Amino acid sequence: MPALPWSAAEPVDSDHECAVMASRLPLAHYRNIIGFLRATMKIRRQLATAEGLVGYALDAHPLGKTFWTVSAWESREALEAFSRADPHRSSVAAIRPRMRPTTFVFWTAPASELPIAWSEVRRRVAEAS
Repeated sequence: MPALPWSAAEPVDSDHECAVMASRLPLAHYRNIIGFLRATMKIRRQLATAEGLVGYALDAHPLGKTFWTVSAWESREALEAFSRADPHRSSVAAIRPRMRPTTFVFWTAPASELPIAWSEVRRRVAEAS
């Protein structure tokens, strides 16, 4: 699966402070890639109808067994509601035992700064690691 470029969802005012979440998701073994990608496609379909989503992107590095995500939400509550809903919740539970330690970071950014550059995602994740 190639990287999924930024997909904008709900438009928001450029000065709206969005809740941003970024992650680094390293898999433990190459054999876990297919299952991870299947889960990713389910979650992507969920994102298509997620309430409060402003946009998202995925940077896939299957040869390195590492996947990066970034998403922006109208509020932290919208992000948390999405993460508690299926298929996200059950997919995460299923894939978690097949992951190396993951990193998640959260911050706020005005919608005018979207999409968030991958260099910024990597910088923030590295600071949190």
